[in-house]
Amino acid sequence: MSKDTRIYCSQGPDTLPAMAQGTLSGTRFVFKDLFDVKGYATGAGNPIWLKSHELATATSPLITALLRQGAECVGRVQTDELAYSLNGQNVHYGTPINPRATECIPGGSSSGSAVAVAAGDCDFSIGTDTGGSVRVPASYCGLFGLRPTLGALDLSHCFELAKSFDTAGIFTRDLRLMRDVWSVLAARSQFGERVTRVYLDAQCQTVMSSARFERFTQQCQGAGIEIVQSHFLAESGWQLAELSLLFRTIQGFEIIVHHDAWLTLYGDSLDPAIWERVQWARTITYEQYQHAKAQQQDFQQQLLTHLKQQHCLWAIPTAPSGPPSLMMPADELAAYRSQLVGLTSIAGLSGLPQLHLPMEALLEGPCGISLMGLPHQEESLLVTGEAVYSGQC
Repeated sequence: MSKDTRIYCSQGPDTLPAMAQGTLSGTRFVFKDLFDVKGYATGAGNPIWLKSHELATATSPLITALLRQGAECVGRVQTDELAYSLNGQNVHYGTPINPRATECIPGGSSSGSAVAVAAGDCDFSIGTDTGGSVRVPASYCGLFGLRPTLGALDLSHCFELAKSFDTAGIFTRDLRLMRDVWSVLAARSQFGERVTRVYLDAQCQTVMSSARFERFTQQCQGAGIEIVQSHFLAESGWQLAELSLLFRTIQGFEIIVHHDAWLTLYGDSLDPAIWERVQWARTITYEQYQHAKAQQQDFQQQLLTHLKQQHCLWAIPTAPSGPPSLMMPADELAAYRSQLVGLTSIAGLSGLPQLHLPMEALLEGPCGISLMGLPHQEESLLVTGEAVYSGQC
């Protein structure tokens, strides 16, 4: 049976066998079309990119680590073009059907990674997250999604979008498997301290529906976790809309620095919405970039200080709502994206790890809440996240 090309890439590999028995024996995974496999072409979601680049000369160490611990790879999966979108729509290969909300977008850019797991094609997947490309599709497809600390996982032999923010990430339907996959990829033990306080900023709460906030409150009460509410962002001089623009400025400049030669030759092959983003990014000056990087450093230090002083994790609504409709007009979707990036940029700008926890049976559709912690606090996020998700001690 042929595979759905909205999800799976035709250039392969279709399978990669496990190299040995290990922690992940008996599990299957897919990987986003940004990771290299020796002897195959990486397409970055665009057929011209695929044709204009040589076959990979080495395999991503993340894929190798998974194979060495017994996991079997069952395919390379699609991404939004050049990973420069959060929608999960691709004009060349089509939009994968969101198994949890068939009339809605699946989220991107790790669209295939999320849909393959949500559909039950595999047990877990790896994607990348620059501006939310793991967290957002995890939210829209009802999955657990982990964006690790910036630099925690090896991104050699992987497509680069924006070096200040690029991370690899993990999708699963089960948190225990998430802990196993993380342990393999990070080469670390699974020990983590459960945190008993989470902070919810007033600006973040206003984005959440009342039903989602009530569900989160009930989960924390059941887990014996205190929710602390205040106005850190406003008191520190930040608005979510400003964080969104700050993130997009740094990201856009770095994309042009790294990819302008290819974009000059082949940019007209891109989705018009993505091409418009590229054209905007080209207007960003070096001085604007340097100023934005200085602001980023200020924000990061303020946030780190707050987390350390409060001895807490941050709770963040992963997305403003459930997944937008496939029929949402382009201008409305662009406005929604700006609001969405305001939320995802908190971890992006600070380089901090964030874990998405899905919520089921809400009227807005698949959505959830994220926990964000200090650098290299992934194990605590996973342990605390399991308590919140189950809602019991």
